[in-house]
Amino acid sequence: MRRFIAGILCLTFLSCTHNVKLEGLTAKEEYTKAYKYFEDGDFGRSIELLGSFFNHHPGSEWVDDAQFYYAESYYQIRGYEEALQEFQFLMTNFPNSEYTENALLRKSQCLENMSPIVQRDQKITKEALAVYEEFTVRYPYSKYIEEAKDGKKRMQEKLYRKSLEIAEIYLKLGKNEAAKIYLKGVIGRSCEWADKAYLLLGDIALNEGKDSLASFYYGKVGGEFGGEAKKRLNKIQ
Repeated sequence: MRRFIAGILCLTFLSCTHNVKLEGLTAKEEYTKAYKYFEDGDFGRSIELLGSFFNHHPGSEWVDDAQFYYAESYYQIRGYEEALQEFQFLMTNFPNSEYTENALLRKSQCLENMSPIVQRDQKITKEALAVYEEFTVRYPYSKYIEEAKDGKKRMQEKLYRKSLEIAEIYLKLGKNEAAKIYLKGVIGRSCEWADKAYLLLGDIALNEGKDSLASFYYGKVGGEFGGEAKKRLNKIQ
């Protein structure tokens, strides 16, 4: 039904604004015409013509090709919600397609692009991470494997940053023990946020009168927070 309505709208638009006659074209000819617009970067037009293609040739051997580039066209214009639905449609209905691997990667990338800022709920970020992980398991030798691993790392670091933010909120509320749980979940795992976590753990230990433990944590701090940690460490010593 979704495609049927889309097809009617596309055909109406085409009849009003373009002198392109699609009637009588073979599946390959119609797909090739639509794909040419995709290649030229006219993604809005490729969406229109591929939407029409589904209604004209639903059982064609080109339908999974059309489905992929239909989804990819949305992705290229940053219509990530629409692209996500269309890539999922491809994977569900054409599990053996040559495009399934690429569609799974694009699914994770759509979710990553839909992931909100750190201050908000990170449910979508967790979904993106899960799909990136699924990709690395299903396609360990894929030509896209490094791209997927990089995406996985970005999502992990974003979630570690969220843990750090939650810890800082607990610290402001005076709930040190709760803050420690989140901070210890960051150290040893995060490449980007471990130094900040060590610094905050050092501050907690110092405030609790545990100078030796504070010195231990400050001694672990490097990177951009290394200078602050060194100053605090010098005061203790």
